[in-house]
This record gives sequence, structure tokens and C-alpha cells, in this order.
Amino acid sequence: ILLAALLLFCGAGAAASSLTTLSVDVFDTADGNNAVSGASVVLSGATSSTLYTTSSGTAEFTVEYPKTYTVTVSKSGYVPQTKSVEVKEAKQRLPVYLSPESPILITVVSSGKAVSGADVTINGKSAGKTDANGRIHATMTRGAYNTISVSAPSYVSYSKEIFLEKDASAYTVELSVSRVNPLILVYSDDKEPVSGAAVYLNGNLAAYTDSYGRAQLASYTAGTYTVKVEAANFAAYSSSIAFTEESTSATVTLSRSASTLTVKTLADGKPVSDSVIYFDGDIKGITDANGVYKTSAAPGTKILISASHEGYNAEGVLHTVTEGAENIVVIEMQGSVPVVLIGIGVLAVVILILILALVISGRRRKPVKSPAKSYPPTQKRDSF
Repeated sequence: ILLAALLLFCGAGAAASSLTTLSVDVFDTADGNNAVSGASVVLSGATSSTLYTTSSGTAEFTVEYPKTYTVTVSKSGYVPQTKSVEVKEAKQRLPVYLSPESPILITVVSSGKAVSGADVTINGKSAGKTDANGRIHATMTRGAYNTISVSAPSYVSYSKEIFLEKDASAYTVELSVSRVNPLILVYSDDKEPVSGAAVYLNGNLAAYTDSYGRAQLASYTAGTYTVKVEAANFAAYSSSIAFTEESTSATVTLSRSASTLTVKTLADGKPVSDSVIYFDGDIKGITDANGVYKTSAAPGTKILISASHEGYNAEGVLHTVTEGAENIVVIEMQGSVPVVLIGIGVLAVVILILILALVISGRRRKPVKSPAKSYPPTQKRDSF
């Protein structure tokens, strides 16, 4: 009898420790009952464990049976579900259907005014942008901590972890206006700083650049402004620039403005066409039929302008280009004698000098008279 009782007890103990698989399948009721991956599944009872559903929405536990267990399924954005399951047989399955939580109305304001277009992020995932009334409906987990982040141009970024009560239905975010001190750097197109440039923001004069081309502006609300820069001898600059907490400076490059420069070549008041025009020794062009060559140059530029043409000589003219002026430069062409003629002339002069030298030399020579022949007193000349 004792042996039979012992065998019965051992058999009962073996039956109590039998193991099997409990598969929990999680579905989304708002998404056509598709599987929900990444859901937390907590098993408590004779065996306690926590698993996350796979891409197929399943979490599998090894459990003892016959036993009763409590299964709690939760995921951000869904209403948590808790079920009790009695495991009676091997490889038992438990379907759980999650329903999305009702959204929370988030309102973003600043000093009582709605902030539209603000980017809202809940627990690291984008919820979208606020509407014209500064509102957005977002999914948050009630009865738990949630991290809400909000960013908007001209405002200080907001990020906070909050505990959302189970009966919560709305949440308000208060943004602070962001202030910046813009720095404008102004350079010429040849990388030189431009001093004395006037800097305008939205049409209002804000500052002048210093000798280093810098203009440090006063405190402004972060945002996008129309920046205009004006400086003598440069073309005006205008562009929309956004100043934020992360970007408070902007570099502006000014192009030198061009003025018309006209060069005229004249000889005795008449135009000399086809004259070659030089700027600082470099060929720039040729005058037209009216003896005119036109171009453009940056105001303030000093140029040595000269011209050449066969049969003419001309002196160069140093001209400073003036903004708003006509900038007309007249080069007087002087007629020149050809080299061949000069050579002939020189040769003629040499010959003439030689002739004169010979004439003068001949005049200086006087003829020498022969002395009279004398006879002795006793000697007489024959006479006829």
C-alpha cells in the first residue's frame, strides 16, 4: 500500500511540472487587425517574464500547465490590455487586440498667442505641425511619462518629460521668444572687407560696418529678415536670411558697381578710327569709325589710358573712374614723320654739312705769287 501511494504521489508531481508553450498574438483593431510589433508582453503567475512581440506580432513563453497566468500587453499609443489565461494544453495561443488611445490635444502658445507651424515630437517620434490655432492632436501614453519636444522659428526649443494622468485629454506648451544678436560680415568680391557699409533689416537701418567689414546688430527676435547692404562704389545687396539660436551670423559679398567709360582719339579735332586702346599697358580694344571706344569700369579705379596708331603719337592719360559721371577720356593724337623720311632727312643734312665744310675750306686757301726774275746789270735783254 505504501509503495502504491508513493508511486501515485510521484506521478502527480511529474504531471504538475509539465511544460508547454504559450503564444501571445497582438493585433491592431484600427489597422485592419494587423500584427503589432514591439509591444511589451508581461507574463505573471507561476512563471514571470517580459517579452516583446516580433514582426509577426507574437511573443512566446515557456510555461507550466495546467496553470493560470495573467498577461498584460502595452505599447505607446495604445490602450493597455490585461487578460487572465488558464493554460490547459500544450502549445496554447492567446490573441490580444489593442485599440489606439484617444489623442491628446496639444496647444502651443507664446505669451497667450497661438504658435502655428510648430514641430511637435512625442517620445522621439514626429507628431506633425500645429495648425493656425497652435493645436495638434497627438497620441501619448496615459498614466505614464512621455517626452514632448516642440520647436518653432523665432522661439526657444522646448523639451520636457511629463507624467500624463490617465484621465488627461489636453496639454499646453508655453514657448519663449528666442533673441539673437546678428553679426553681418561684408566683403568685396575680391575678398576685401568693406567698411562704412549700411546694413538694413526689413528696411530699417541697423548698423554700419567697421574697418573689418563687421556689423554687430542689437538684439532681435530670431527669425527670417530681409537684409540689405549698401556701400559706395558697390552694387546694392538684398536677400532673406534666417537668424536662429544656432545661426546668428551671415556673410555678404558685394560686387563693385560698373560705370561707363568712353575713350575718344582725336587728331586736330578729327576722330582717329582703328586706334588701339590700352589700359595700364594691356590692350583693351579698338576705336570705331567715330574714334570712340566704350567699356565699363568699377568706380574709384585709377587707369592709365593710352592709344596707338600708325603715323601718330599720343601721351597716356591717368583717369579715376567716377560713379555717376560720364567718364569721357580724350586722347590727342599727334602726327608723326615716317622713319624712312626721317632717315632721308638726316642724310640730306649730313651731305649739306659736308658741302658747306668743303666750301669754307676752299675759301680759306689763298694763291701764292712767284717772285720777279732779275737779271745782272751787265746783262741786257734782247729786244725786238
